[in-house]
Order: sequence, then structure tokens, then C-alpha cells
Amino acid sequence: MNSIIILGVVLLCTAAVFIRASKKCRKLPLLPSPPADPLIGHLRIFPDTQVIGETFHAWSLKYGDIFSLRVPGKTIVVLNTEKAAYDLLEKRSAIYSDRIPIGYHDAIGWSDGIIHAPYGPFHNQQRKMYHDTLGKNVVSEYRTIQEREANTLLQGLLDKPKDFDRHALRFSGGIIAEVGYGHRIDSFDDEFFSIGERFLKFSNAATTPSLLDLHPAFAYLPSWAPGAWFVEFIKETKPVTDTIIHDNYQKVVDQMKAGMARPSFIATHLEAMHGRERDPEKERALKLAAGMIFAAGFETTWHTVTILIAALLLHPEVQQRAQKEIDEVIGRNRLPDLNDRESLPYVQCVINEVSRWQPVVPVGVPHRLMVDDIYNGMFIPKGSIIVANTRGMTWDEKRFHDPQQFKPERFLPKPEGAGEVFPMHAVFGWGRRICPGQHLAEGSFWTAATRILAVFTIAPMKDAMGKAVKLDIEFESVLIRHPKPFKCDIRPRDERARKLILDSCQD
Repeated sequence: MNSIIILGVVLLCTAAVFIRASKKCRKLPLLPSPPADPLIGHLRIFPDTQVIGETFHAWSLKYGDIFSLRVPGKTIVVLNTEKAAYDLLEKRSAIYSDRIPIGYHDAIGWSDGIIHAPYGPFHNQQRKMYHDTLGKNVVSEYRTIQEREANTLLQGLLDKPKDFDRHALRFSGGIIAEVGYGHRIDSFDDEFFSIGERFLKFSNAATTPSLLDLHPAFAYLPSWAPGAWFVEFIKETKPVTDTIIHDNYQKVVDQMKAGMARPSFIATHLEAMHGRERDPEKERALKLAAGMIFAAGFETTWHTVTILIAALLLHPEVQQRAQKEIDEVIGRNRLPDLNDRESLPYVQCVINEVSRWQPVVPVGVPHRLMVDDIYNGMFIPKGSIIVANTRGMTWDEKRFHDPQQFKPERFLPKPEGAGEVFPMHAVFGWGRRICPGQHLAEGSFWTAATRILAVFTIAPMKDAMGKAVKLDIEFESVLIRHPKPFKCDIRPRDERARKLILDSCQD
């Protein structure tokens, strides 16, 4: 009885301290913010997704490295420098690693995948699966896949160069389908490629706020009701996400039973479960983990390869310098591979600059604060949405000279270059939410980029008079950044390069 009384006293004292601390926090100044309207806060001036990163960066010049916005029911905290993001999302990752629940994710089966899952045991279970199968120490096992798909990309660019964007998508999807499921994409008609293309039509809408964020009862609205756009969206998207999460997983299960499964992420973990008592929760985690590999990995490398082509088109001097380095280090009789990575420093700078110049996810995936916090003497309330503004970090003039310009040499050591440091976390994420496929993505992009540089020249199209067509490349940006359709002339550097492409595909 005494122990119960003592425990009760301790709990009461702890609660009193917490309440006192909470009240003290609320007396602290709030983060700076732009002028707001009554009731609706910053809703009227909240930037469009096309310019959100740039607008946040402009506001940071006036309101500081970290500022806040208010919209009905939510506080949004914007981090515009790597220091602010590191201080909160890395050093305090235990309280800054939650995600915002998105109402219709439950309806399409997406809410517990590692990208969107609340921070906790189920998220950690998936992250361990990624670490065991896609971690830095094991990712080299996928080099053969990356090289084969890169060679297929080269063949596609040789045969139908005008379709470069779709060839880049097949390259990205081909790696992910085999790594995740042991499936080789053999054409644009392949079922895995088709489902990936269908998914891309929905992915940009996957974080759009909806009435379901307010209450799940709105799911019963008719599709014609004002604000009920998500009803049709769910109807169209659910079959696609079911295929990605459940059907593709079941194919590997069936192949393993028949003794026909190829090595894959799913097969590796199913083998580890073999002989143990069935664990439905672990199976669900595996389905979702593989589904997220497919969904996120299918498109991200596609974006970076297409952005690379745009960058080389706009900067022929960069292309020539990178090709000169490849020729001097490797020669013209073979294609680069990942063993050459340390020997091609300027090429690595080009690859880094593509990700800095046009980051694929300009404002990252928002985190959510799990408890009240204080930063630099200012109060941040529990539940705040934390946006790490990647675009602002890559435009930070304190870190980068001429930040809006494409200058790979910025990453070379002084005096040859500017000695600037690649913002790895800004590109791949922070803390316990860093991209678990980072090392696979880096290796895939490096392989594609160096092989394109080794054998192709990318130049502007010419008009009927033989003059180069004026270049006007624009980018669309919702959740993901991608060049709007553009034309270019992609052709082998010479006959040696053509032969190298053909020989690599035969091999």
C-alpha cells in the first residue's frame, strides 16, 4: 500500500513539474512570422506548390533561418538552413520524427508505409528491414543490376533518343523492380512498368490536404459534394496501391513456394522468417516496406537522370570537362563502373551539383513535433508541422556562391574549386527520417550519369537553317521536381562510343 502511495506522489509531482514547465514555455516568445490575417492566419498568402521553396527562402531573408506560419488548426515551422535543421531534426530527432496523418492515406493503404508512418515501433521495424537489405554495407550487391539497367538505358537512348525521359523512367523502375521483387522489366509494356506509370499519375496529389484530415466521416460524402475531390481519387488510386503493396508481394510468395523466386528484398526477408511462427504484423511491415521501395524509388532516380540531361544541355562546357576526365582516367574502351568513383572527382561534382541545383523534393517531407519544445529561446508548440526547406538550404548564400547557378566546380577543393560542401542531409533527409534508399539511389544515379557522359553528346536541336534552337527549360514542382517536356539532340560521341554501347548490351 505504501508503495502505491509513494508512486502516486511521484506521478503527481511529475505532472506538476510538467504543467509548470508547459506554462513557462507558453510565456516564451513565438517564432517570427509574416503578418497574418485574423482567424485564417497565413492561409491567404500561403505560397503555391510551384514556388513554395523559393517563397520560403525569400521570407527567410526577412524573418530569419527559422520562422512560423499559421493556418487554421496548424502551426507550420519552416527551417531554411542546414544548421536549424540539424539542431532540431538531427540532435532532437527523438521528438521531431513524427509525420502528419493524411486522411485518405488510410483509405488507399498508404498511411503506415515508412514515408508516412507515425514514428514508433512499426516505423522502426521497416527501417531495420531497409538497413539490413539496402544499407551501405550491402548495397554493393546490386551493382550488377544497376549496370545492366544503365546499359539498357544507353541502348534506349541510342535507338530512340527523343524518348529519353521515358528511358530514364524505365532505368529507375528496372532497378527498383528487381531489387524489391526480383522482377526484370523487359519492355515498356511490362506489368511492373505499367503499374509504376499509373502510380506516377497520382503521386503528386498524395499529400494534398482534404476534408478527411478533419474527420474520417467525410469519406461518405458523394463525389459531387464541394471539397470531396478525394472520393474519385481514392476510387482510382486504391487498385494501384493494392497492386503495389499486396499483389506484387504475393507474386514473390508464390514464386518462392514454386522454387522460382529470384533474389530480392522480399525474398531475403521471407527466407529469414522461414521456419518461425507466422507473424502477420511483420508480414504487413514487409509488404509496406517493399511497396515504399517501389513507390519512392521508381521515380526519384528518373527525376535526377532527366535533370542531369537538362543540365548538360544547358552547360556544354561542363559536359566537355566531365568527358575529358572520363577519357583520361578510364579511356574509351570500357564504360565507367562504381570502382572508378574515387578516380573521377569532377564527375562526382557534376552529380552532386545536379541534386543541389534542382533538388528532387524541394521542401522535403514534413516532420511533426511530438512535444512542446524551445529553440533559441522561442517556443515551438507540440504538433507543429516542421518543413525542412531544401530549396532554401541549397540557395543559402552563406554556404554557396552564385547558388542559383549550375557550377559543379564549387565542390572541388581550393584552389581548384570553391571548397564548398555538398548538402547531403538537405537532399536525402534528416534524423530518423533520412531516406533509407540513399545508398542505392546514389549508386544508381552515378552509374547512369557516368555512362551517359562516357558515350553520348547532348546538344540543342537545330532548326531548318542548321542553327541551334533556343533553350527554354522550365521545371514543374508539386511534391517532386521534374523538367517540363523539352527537346534535345542525344547522339553517340563517335563510332567507338556507338560500338561500346552495342557491345555492353550484348554482354
